[in-house]
Amino acid sequence: MLKDQLIGDLYEAAVTQDGFLEAFQQVTESLGADMFHMFSWDAVRNAPQLSVYSPKREIDDTIRLYDQYYGALDPRRGFVERANVREFAFCQDHLSDVYVERSEFFQDYQIPAGFRYLMGVRLERPGSSDILLGMLRAHGRTPYSEENRFNAAGMAGHLQRTINLWRDTRVLHRDAAIGAELMEQLGLAVFALGRDQRVLFANAQAEALLRASTCLRLEHGRLCATFAADNDGLQAALARVAKTRKGESVTVRPRLGAPHEIFLGISQLPAHAAHAAFGDAAMLITARRRGDAAPVTAMQLRQAFGLSAAEAAVGEALIAGKTPDEYAASAGVAMSTVRSQLRAIYEKTCTRSQTEAVGTMLWVLSQRKPQG
Repeated sequence: MLKDQLIGDLYEAAVTQDGFLEAFQQVTESLGADMFHMFSWDAVRNAPQLSVYSPKREIDDTIRLYDQYYGALDPRRGFVERANVREFAFCQDHLSDVYVERSEFFQDYQIPAGFRYLMGVRLERPGSSDILLGMLRAHGRTPYSEENRFNAAGMAGHLQRTINLWRDTRVLHRDAAIGAELMEQLGLAVFALGRDQRVLFANAQAEALLRASTCLRLEHGRLCATFAADNDGLQAALARVAKTRKGESVTVRPRLGAPHEIFLGISQLPAHAAHAAFGDAAMLITARRRGDAAPVTAMQLRQAFGLSAAEAAVGEALIAGKTPDEYAASAGVAMSTVRSQLRAIYEKTCTRSQTEAVGTMLWVLSQRKPQG
């Protein structure tokens, strides 16, 4: 009964974003561990990223040391990574007491930090790197028991689903919180559409765009492109986003042969989170004219997210409305290289798609006070 209650609390906290780490800590303790640490591994830096751990514990310095140095020495990470997804591995099965006594990792770091035994599991994160979850037992306690193993195996699926749900919902809550105020700050035109794809809201920039542009118009309350071929593409994209919930980018022009004038980003709004920002809207469209100053620079992206110069250039292009193909062509780089840089951007911004990544980069940078 207690286990069922903990599982229910964990799912509820993942959805509401209220106390998830505290609920996760309760589950950790119910499985016989004292703390948890979850992260994805950056093979290039040979160091962890994401790095989320038990709350309200004096372990910030311990985790910092792990992230900066000892994580690369951790002998347990290998057998957790090699195990099947959602299959717990136990350090006591792989590392003898003799090994521990001679190990720099254990003698200089883990045991002085107060921990000895670990059970770890690799969890899938669709569209991103797998998550490595370690549950640690305090030094002085016995190894994990058969009962601990059985209970952990029964929880693996719930742990994976709730972690992914928590991260996905966090993105949705953040995206909903972007709202009209953020878009106004960034100078972006914003249209919020209902389930029937009628425009429910347009900010001042969007209204000005409609007045000035010959590319877009409202027709019976719906956003349409003036050029028929582009309008077919726009309506098809709206239908796909509504069906798949995957964001898309569209460009429109005033006539055949003219350069593309307006870049549109289309994304589905989560029903339970959108109300706070846009009432009953189901879809969000951001629009930017060709030639408008970019709201974010590559240097800002490098500073905020630790992107490389090449990755930041891709991020700047996405925010400016270019597609990956267009960026690859203009920059003279292979599309395979751009795809690799996109994967790095998703990882560093904790997102899974171009639309999510652009929303995250805009949102984070809008919160930073200008220097001056």
